[in-house]
Amino acid sequence: MNPSPPSVTTEQIWRELSERLRHFVQSRIPGAGDVDDILQNVFLRIHQKFDALRDTERMESWVFQITRNAITDHYRGKRNLTQESDSLLEVTEPSSEGNVNQEVAACIAALIDHLPEVSKRAVSMYELEGFSQAEIARRESISLSGAKSRIQRGRKKLEEILHACCQFQLDTRRNVLECEARSNEKTADCDRCD
Repeated sequence: MNPSPPSVTTEQIWRELSERLRHFVQSRIPGAGDVDDILQNVFLRIHQKFDALRDTERMESWVFQITRNAITDHYRGKRNLTQESDSLLEVTEPSSEGNVNQEVAACIAALIDHLPEVSKRAVSMYELEGFSQAEIARRESISLSGAKSRIQRGRKKLEEILHACCQFQLDTRRNVLECEARSNEKTADCDRCD
C-alpha cells in the first residue's frame, strides 16, 4: 500500500489491510475469537496512534508492527493468567527487563525498505505479513526453493544493513539490551538506535 494522499483514514487502512492482517494473525493465533479480539485491538491502536505516523509511505510496515506487538501482548497476557512458560508464538518476546527488542524490531521493519526489490517483497511477505514460503512461491510464480532462497538472501542482506548501522549489546538470551548507531554509517531509518 503506497497511499499518495497525505490524509489516509483508519477506515481506508481497514479496507486495504484487514484481510491480510486477519491471515497474519490467524497464522499465529489458534482461536478464532482471539483473532477477532486482536484485530479489534490492532485497529484501536492504529486509530489512537495514527497522528504519530510521520511517513505514510511506510504505513504498511507500521501497521504490521502494531499487529506483531498486539500478538505479543496477547501471549504475554495469557502467560500471566495461566502461568504457562511455553509460547505458541514465533514472535520474539522480551524475557528480561530493560531490553529494546521491540524498538529493534520496528527498526528492522523499516530497514526492509532498503533491500533489493525482489528480496524486499519476499522478506516483507514472510516476516511482516505472515505468508508461508509456499504461498510466497505461488504469489511470485517461482519455485518453493526460489522463495526460500529470496527470503534467505534478503535476511542476510538485512542483517548486513543492520550491523553496518548499529552496534548491539545482548544478554545471555540474545535479547537486545542496548542499540547504538555506528558513527557516519547510519541509513535514513537507522536513527532509532541513538
